[in-house]
Amino acid sequence: MNFDGFYLVDKEAGWTSFDVCARLRKQFNTRKVGHTGTLDPFATGLLIVAVGKCTRMIPFLEKAKKSYTTKILLGKSSPTLDPESEVTEISFSGEKPTKEEIEKIIEKNFIGKIEQVPPQFSALKINGKKCCDLARKGEKVEMKSRSAEVFSIKICNYSYPELTVEMEVAAGFYVRSFARDLGKILVGGGICSELRRTAIESISVEDALPVGMCVEPIDPKCILTNFLQTEIPTGRVQDFIAGRAFPWSGLEGEKSLVLVGGKTIGLGEIMKGKLQPRIVL
Repeated sequence: MNFDGFYLVDKEAGWTSFDVCARLRKQFNTRKVGHTGTLDPFATGLLIVAVGKCTRMIPFLEKAKKSYTTKILLGKSSPTLDPESEVTEISFSGEKPTKEEIEKIIEKNFIGKIEQVPPQFSALKINGKKCCDLARKGEKVEMKSRSAEVFSIKICNYSYPELTVEMEVAAGFYVRSFARDLGKILVGGGICSELRRTAIESISVEDALPVGMCVEPIDPKCILTNFLQTEIPTGRVQDFIAGRAFPWSGLEGEKSLVLVGGKTIGLGEIMKGKLQPRIVL
């Protein structure tokens, strides 16, 4: 059986994204396995994994917007900004913030395009080395501010010190940094105590399965829903598979998934009035 395709994994807490990929590598007996966006070990939820030739399509999902539900503990601090390291109390003698006050601060400081300092314990690399590996060795890591974007944040539940929110953000946003920064404004600090990725673009975690139950590959057309889909006649299949361009109408530079009989066989691009194969599955 050909296992090439995408898999929607509902990652459980305690697994790294690498652990999930390693499990599928062993399960499908292939080295070509990759995911489209890291989830922290303590986090749960949607992880899109590509297997086989579909790993070449991962770059098309790396910038996809993501949705999360997260629980923030206000007045707490930890080196990793989550429960994975020692959590300490932050001294705070002021009034507990109200839900209305929190909503105003979120609207003022965290909606739209913002600047954000990533966590020291992250997969970002400095001089080719992961920041988390450097931090674990006790090396000082200077994290620089970077652009991020938030589309929406909704408070679902609030009972001090616990604050639960739903949020939709652009790729590259760190929820742990948000917990730290919001908590700092409100009471001096905060950590992300629970985190669940609920969606990537229009793909919901409700359609995902535990990693051990992922056995049927999903056609790329069901995952790369923002792409055009071009159905070609069977007489052109061999041309496409061989990487040969053939006459096809469309806008110059336009990319689309290429299908035969409703099944994706690759990705092509219109170049000088021809459909040029770019990825062949």
